[in-house]
Amino acid sequence: MTRASQQDHDHDPNRRRLLRRAATVAATTAGAGVAAAVGMPAAAQAAPGDNLVMGTANDAGPATTGLTHTDTPLVLRNVAGAPLRLVPGESLYPQVLESEVGTLAVDDMGDLFVRAGADSGDNGVNGWAWTSEWATTSVAVPPTRVLDTRDPNLRRTIVAGAETLDSTGRITPGKPIVLSLDSYVRDGYAIKGNVTVVGMTGAGVLTVWGAGTRPTASTVNWSTAGTILSNFLFTELGASGVYRSVITIQATSSPTHVIVDMTSLLVGHPSQVLLGGGA
Repeated sequence: MTRASQQDHDHDPNRRRLLRRAATVAATTAGAGVAAAVGMPAAAQAAPGDNLVMGTANDAGPATTGLTHTDTPLVLRNVAGAPLRLVPGESLYPQVLESEVGTLAVDDMGDLFVRAGADSGDNGVNGWAWTSEWATTSVAVPPTRVLDTRDPNLRRTIVAGAETLDSTGRITPGKPIVLSLDSYVRDGYAIKGNVTVVGMTGAGVLTVWGAGTRPTASTVNWSTAGTILSNFLFTELGASGVYRSVITIQATSSPTHVIVDMTSLLVGHPSQVLLGGGA
């Protein structure tokens, strides 16, 4: 992991003057306090304790390199790419977890770690930056009927198992169908909404899940024929073949029609939603 915010053991006044001078020269050259980031060669150019040399790889060892800038902010600019890159080090603990508040580091998975503000005991709080890579947000969408097995037009989202429906469109017990939501979301994580069963011929159980092996839990169950039952649906989205956002539906015991109404999608970023408030 990246070593960050350790005790400053370098008290060399010449080094401090050089750093301040370099910042001033860079600001003057750029005309607006902008210092251009330069690519780093593989070989280190400064031994521990030596002055920092811009445009080269520098090894400070256990010492802390400090940069003090007065009045104007420090701005990093690289017209050819990223202006700043944090590289994972050997360990987050104890170098980072016990460092000063304000420390940033990158863990071995490439996620940004933050040593954040103080708690009630005046201690730093450890955490990771909230990113779309592993965090989710729930995006409400207009209520949208994505499946109704009674209507041939609303069976078009079925991408596997459609041939197993009976002559009226009901789901056959033990025969799963796969429903693609790719036209509504790109690589979604989960769906919220309602699932309704109607037109069943006897008692049964319906399970809705993402992909893979059918779970043992039920989404909705019923005890008699001819009833209409609905239940809240909140389940993961899976992937199947070329389809990236699917749900799988399977009934047991008796055939039934199924209706799925979608009200929200869980995604890493709202731009993944292709309808309603997400686009």
